[in-house]
Amino acid sequence: MKKLIALCTVLSLVGSTAALAGPPAKSKKPAKKPATKIVDLWTCPITGEAIKDHKGAGSATVGNKRVHFCCGSCAPTFAKLSAKEKQAKVDEIAKKEAGAKKGKS
Repeated sequence: MKKLIALCTVLSLVGSTAALAGPPAKSKKPAKKPATKIVDLWTCPITGEAIKDHKGAGSATVGNKRVHFCCGSCAPTFAKLSAKEKQAKVDEIAKKEAGAKKGKS
């Protein structure tokens, strides 16, 4: 009889603990960052020429923008520029191409 009372007491204790416990904690995984979209710019940053052949002579990525080169000698020239100069050229091309797209619309 004592074993039965002890068993009932333990089961009551476990049951009340489970009933009083809150819901399971949600995992706090950081939200996935949306993938940044790469924007292709089809004007050579060195010569300023529009690139008609999209097979091209190479490209470089600065931030979320990919610039394409008109010939094989422009890529090494671009690589020698400082990060600030590269960003300035890319921003200038992006602004120029955005203006051209608005003009077509």
